[in-house]
Amino acid sequence: MRNQKWMRLAFVALLSGVILQSCSKDEVLVPESDLALDQSSNWTVRPDFATVDTRPQEVIAQFMVTENDASPIKLDMNAAKGGKYAVVVGISDYAGTSNDLQYCDDDANDWAAQLQAEGYTVNKLLDLNATKSNIEAAIATLAGQSVAGNEIAFIYSGHGSRGNIVTTDLYYINSAWFKTMFLNATSTKMMFSFDACQIGAMATDLNANGRVIAVASDTRRYSYDGDATMQNGVFTYYQMVGLDQLNYIYFEPDCQYACDQMILWAKSVRVKVAPSYIDSYLGDLDI
Repeated sequence: MRNQKWMRLAFVALLSGVILQSCSKDEVLVPESDLALDQSSNWTVRPDFATVDTRPQEVIAQFMVTENDASPIKLDMNAAKGGKYAVVVGISDYAGTSNDLQYCDDDANDWAAQLQAEGYTVNKLLDLNATKSNIEAAIATLAGQSVAGNEIAFIYSGHGSRGNIVTTDLYYINSAWFKTMFLNATSTKMMFSFDACQIGAMATDLNANGRVIAVASDTRRYSYDGDATMQNGVFTYYQMVGLDQLNYIYFEPDCQYACDQMILWAKSVRVKVAPSYIDSYLGDLDI
């Protein structure tokens, strides 16, 4: 019996190490043996995609989209002013079933509904439609609409890795690419939200006057899919609670609530998280 017990524990430890090999040394996860005793705790990690990307490095290198692939988008100065425009991306269905996540498309649907209710024209890209080319085209259009007088929003939920979002066709698009695309933006009311792992670089690279950028993780830690009672990413779930149940009308207090609650959730399940937001908007940004 003792040998069987130690063999079982060794297997769990090995499995955890394979799945979460890029966790920081001080990140503590609930053992799978404990989770098996409580089926309600069916949350899952959104891992650093680089650790589960099985393609050869020379192939992965061809799937990197950086600032060298971007140019500042020319603003559409003839567009009508006073518009509200959003791009919302949620990817649960990735190329190859082993890469799939659970609630990212739900995150996108919930955010799209919120923004549409507030008068935004929303371009929503879900799952297999959220390809590199479609995301690039959507961002180019959004950046062109980012003129003074317009309100802009970009929402992403999916895999992340070292400051990159990951498209359904497995391209890595990094934060410097996003920064370059929005360099010409003159809109003074822009909001961004990223529910992905290791996505903190988006907050620093996209930071500029008039912007609020929320991220579910820093440069090292992970984001998480919630359990069946949440049916969202954990960070997005608390953003939706703030908007739907607490009736926040400003993005900043909603971000603060989501950060605080995600940290409390993480303590309850014994993981470490690092959600945050950067506020460079003068006053409070109403959604």
